[in-house]
Amino acid sequence: MINVYNFTGQDEEKCRMEAYEQLDVYENEIITKVYQEEDSYKMDVVKKSEIEEFISKFLSDITSKMGLNVRINIFEDENIFNVKMNSKNNSILIGKEGRTLTSLQLLVRQAIRNITKMNIKVNLDVSNYKSKQEKNFEQEIKKIINEVMTSKVDTTLDPMNSYQRRIVHTVASNYYNIETESIGEEPNRRTVIKYVEK
Repeated sequence: MINVYNFTGQDEEKCRMEAYEQLDVYENEIITKVYQEEDSYKMDVVKKSEIEEFISKFLSDITSKMGLNVRINIFEDENIFNVKMNSKNNSILIGKEGRTLTSLQLLVRQAIRNITKMNIKVNLDVSNYKSKQEKNFEQEIKKIINEVMTSKVDTTLDPMNSYQRRIVHTVASNYYNIETESIGEEPNRRTVIKYVEK
């Protein structure tokens, strides 16, 4: 279970010092949310170790109900909880086009948000599926960019989520005569790859 510890003080530093002392933790062992109320500061604190335990139990419960025996490894880096899962049936965990994996990620994030009222990042992957997909996606974007450079005709890509659009912008930034722009509104926001004479 994730406990949310509350501290009040005259300033943020006092809240922090009290949290370290009462919970017997270091700064890198907790995640905090600070807000000001009239003449005092309030700080909500959660322990990273409790978040890890919650993620592990939450995913174990769900996957066992799916009839899967899953190994779960969690490592936290800069307040992002990276979860690697492995089973004898990875295709079931991943689902068609990664939909089951995406759903599991959304479920665990929402469950943590419901308890903590914090937007804590959790990144699930099964047998490096996401990193392989990302490499393939980058290769596709590079092909499109090369076509735009050859034809000098702008290309508007299909609607993508913000993460995919960021990958397009990052890949395109390595090309001299290429610029990108996002247009439209969610969920139909698209990226345009443009050829620019320099």
